[in-house]
Amino acid sequence: MRYRVLYDGNCSFCKWVKDHAERLDKRHLLDFEKLQADSGIYFNQIDLLRELHVVSENGRIYRGFSAIRRVLRTLPVIKWGALLLYLPLVPILGEWIYRLVARNRGKIWRFIQKIRKTFQIFSRKNHVFLV
Repeated sequence: MRYRVLYDGNCSFCKWVKDHAERLDKRHLLDFEKLQADSGIYFNQIDLLRELHVVSENGRIYRGFSAIRRVLRTLPVIKWGALLLYLPLVPILGEWIYRLVARNRGKIWRFIQKIRKTFQIFSRKNHVFLV
């Protein structure tokens, strides 16, 4: 099943995560779309900016942590590990962590940039990739 993934195209952290997910999506089941391009028929921009939205082919909508679980299940490399996110109590903790990351994604991106600059990793020219 294919999925439409609405992400914040103005968020560097979101674009970075999207780029990694696209590389792992060997079966091309994820169609990433900037939420800014959404016409607003089904979602309002405030909801879209608050959390990730994933829409399945049959119209089912996944938001936040549920959307992350759905995306991870489509990626062959992580698929089996992603099933752990469905264990009892994991969704409660996962939702809390998701909200924490979503609220602080700008700070997280600045931290990643600082690490990249300090250690010069995540660079194509150095041929070192840490996901």
